[in-house]
Amino acid sequence: KLRKNLGITAGSPGLHMSFTGSPGTGKTTVGLKMADILFQLGYIKKGHLLTVTRDDLVGQYIGHTAPKTKEVLKKAMGGVLFIDEAYYLYKPDNERDYGSE
Repeated sequence: KLRKNLGITAGSPGLHMSFTGSPGTGKTTVGLKMADILFQLGYIKKGHLLTVTRDDLVGQYIGHTAPKTKEVLKKAMGGVLFIDEAYYLYKPDNERDYGSE
């Protein structure tokens, strides 16, 4: 914002983040604080944090993943989407897994 006010060309900052650490180290808390900070700085409109897991995003049959994911994205619009344990989204060793969809 400061660059823009000074007439200096500035691109939009990337807001994707990854929090890593052992269980109980405060990753979700940090996500919540980041949602508040981004809201106060005007980067997001609502400032809410939506925490989801694999079960909220991945369907149990072909064609079920996209609608579930779309619904979660609608709920997260204007805020922060926090995907807890995102490394579980895709399981390549299971042929009946629809995380890649």
